[in-house]
Amino acid sequence: MAKRITKTYDQEFKFQAVKLAQEIGGHKAAEELGVPSGPIYAWVKAFKEGRLEAKTAVHAPSNGLIP
Repeated sequence: MAKRITKTYDQEFKFQAVKLAQEIGGHKAAEELGVPSGPIYAWVKAFKEGRLEAKTAVHAPSNGLIP
C-alpha cells in the first residue's frame, strides 16, 4: 500500500489562496496554485467563519518593499 503524502500550507499561503479564490473562483484558484480544490473551499469557509485570519505577514501597502 502506498503512503499518503500530506502537504501543509502556512497561514499566509492560505489567506492569499482565499483572496485569489474570491477574485477568480475556487476551481480556477486551485488550478493556478496547484492545490486540490477541496482545501481551497475549506479555507474559504474557514475565512468566512473567522477561523482563518490574515497575519501581519500579508502584503499590504503599509508593509510593502517600496518606501
